[in-house]
Amino acid sequence: MVLKFTVSGLRGIWNSGLDLDVVLKYTRSYLSYLFSNGYAKRIAIASDTRKTSPVIKDFVSSVVRSCGFDVLDLGVITTPMVLFVVRKLDLDGGIIVTASHNPPEWNALKFVDRGGVFISQKAIDYISEQKFLDFACWDKVGSIENISNEESLKFFTDVLEELADIDVIRRKQFKVGFDPVNGAGSVIGKMFLEYLGCKVLPLNYDIQKFPQRPTEPTENALVGLSDLVKTENCNVGFALDPDGDRLALVFENAIIPGEEYTLPISEISAIKNFYRSEFSKNIVVNFSTSSMSEYVASVFGFNVLRSKVGEANVVEMLKSTNGFIGGEGNGGVIFPLINTARDSFVGMFLILYLMAKENLKLSEVVSDFPRFRMVKLKFNRMFSSGDVDIVVQSILNRFKFVEKVEIDGVWYKFDGGWLHVRPSNTEPITRVIFEGSEEFCYLVYELFRNVDPMGLEPTTPTMPL
Repeated sequence: MVLKFTVSGLRGIWNSGLDLDVVLKYTRSYLSYLFSNGYAKRIAIASDTRKTSPVIKDFVSSVVRSCGFDVLDLGVITTPMVLFVVRKLDLDGGIIVTASHNPPEWNALKFVDRGGVFISQKAIDYISEQKFLDFACWDKVGSIENISNEESLKFFTDVLEELADIDVIRRKQFKVGFDPVNGAGSVIGKMFLEYLGCKVLPLNYDIQKFPQRPTEPTENALVGLSDLVKTENCNVGFALDPDGDRLALVFENAIIPGEEYTLPISEISAIKNFYRSEFSKNIVVNFSTSSMSEYVASVFGFNVLRSKVGEANVVEMLKSTNGFIGGEGNGGVIFPLINTARDSFVGMFLILYLMAKENLKLSEVVSDFPRFRMVKLKFNRMFSSGDVDIVVQSILNRFKFVEKVEIDGVWYKFDGGWLHVRPSNTEPITRVIFEGSEEFCYLVYELFRNVDPMGLEPTTPTMPL
């Protein structure tokens, strides 16, 4: 039985840890948390396209209304759009039924707080105590209202139009390959790109056929999109994960650069075109994110701050430091001027705006980027501190120690690169991510392969081009 409750939500495999009894308990406890804060009783619900999502969402809706809360049902829609609508309509919270990038047998509840952000660790601790909100009397049960994708998207595009001249993009009439993995971003994502004046060539676009390709938008999942970009001479290819908070790219030359390139390209667009002095010159990323953000910061006179992995942690640091932009290297762009969440639509907008305004191809945008090697490993077990110490001692025989941080697993910086080892927030695995020179990455890879050759899943080399 697998069930994990973290800042990334309550996740489990359906009927093997996650079932309706669990959903009932955590939903009532979440509603108790909202009630304890004196909020009104109006929340949004939505889901992705997993086979179990309609079952869970319908049940959640009934529980929420049974406890006296009104429901705004946003239907099948991306996670960041739910967060945006919660903030835009001043709702008291939200519940999103989605397991994001996890395989199709998984599902989850993502709990949203007032203000359109994910709940904090304090809220997680409260909910974990299982303080259930009572069911309402018959005459106090909540109502339900449905909001269409078109209505939600209009709220979003209104904000874009206040920020930028959309015709800068529309005049280019970009040809875009689009692979939303038959997920929550399928229909609304195509609508959004067409709003930007793009000719959209969709792939994996049928929400009845989720997922058809690996759920994470990593290199091996995007071969089909790369072929489409090459065959149709697209200006760019965009790929999403199942709930649409992560964005991966395919360049115009059909190269798949890896998710890590999404954020630094978006940072350049945001800083060059939309920076305001009311913000600090801070970029916030997590410890597992590429140091390409440090490169961008050095070019524009910004600083990079690093947080624990998890969208909520990055958002919290962005707020506390008045940061201008941030995100996570898995393709998650967080730009508070538009949305205080990882948002693939924000990433697509920023990237298309940069391409249009500068009249550049994406391969040209990154031509001056430093060339690092980055490797992402997964091990099907938890590592002990002793396992990591053995690797580190071997690295120190070749590379000089610079820094160690232990606020999220353990993160080391050496003169040849950095290494991050941490338990996953979303799966019962250990993630090992490292970046640096070819020599550094080859050494670290061989060391970890010797630690546990049987538990190692295939590597994901994301750089260099």
